Amino acid sequence: MLIVLVFLGFAPTYYLRPVSAGPIPPYLHVHGAAMTAWFLLLLVQTALIATRRRGLHQRLGIAGACVAAVIVVLNPLVVVWSVPNLMAGNGSTTLTALIVVADLLLVGIFAALAGLAIRWRRYPETHSRLLVLASLAVSGPALGRLSLNFAGTPLPGVIPLMTLPLLVMAHDGVVMKRVHPVSGWGATAIAGSTFISIAISNTAVGAAIVQWFS
Repeated sequence: MLIVLVFLGFAPTYYLRPVSAGPIPPYLHVHGAAMTAWFLLLLVQTALIATRRRGLHQRLGIAGACVAAVIVVLNPLVVVWSVPNLMAGNGSTTLTALIVVADLLLVGIFAALAGLAIRWRRYPETHSRLLVLASLAVSGPALGRLSLNFAGTPLPGVIPLMTLPLLVMAHDGVVMKRVHPVSGWGATAIAGSTFISIAISNTAVGAAIVQWFS
């Protein structure tokens, strides 16, 4: 489901971008390829564990770590470089600040969760939850853009961004009869970033961030 949401979010501007819209810069192709590779690897790695092919899973983990590094380095640059286009597209400093702050916070959370997943790769329960939550965090921009495509505002995208981590906690409650600590604080971090983004975007700080990057 997450892969479908990410595809739909970026379909108009990347996956199904019309030829008439013109080419996009090379760095956006790298960005799109890295994000696509991350979610495809998540799917493949999950399937490999389900079929008990742990050796191949571990070898592909090296590729996943490399993709994560590209995302952590490139995504903030993509966000910053998108500010002039965002302002030209919506004309709202508050809306632009919300998108920029939210995207930067979420990639920071992704970096922390993915880094910890690599560090704790020998602990399957912790490792798997960290990767799922990291993927949910980095899907935030896609959810926001999906909401923009259909509702004209990224705010409805907050609902799935906050709901999906709660499903990880609910899964823990059903399967383990308790919430794994990683699920608890990971979901809290993702939800908290949303409230922080909304708060900052409605202050002078949000306007200053947009002006700085414009």
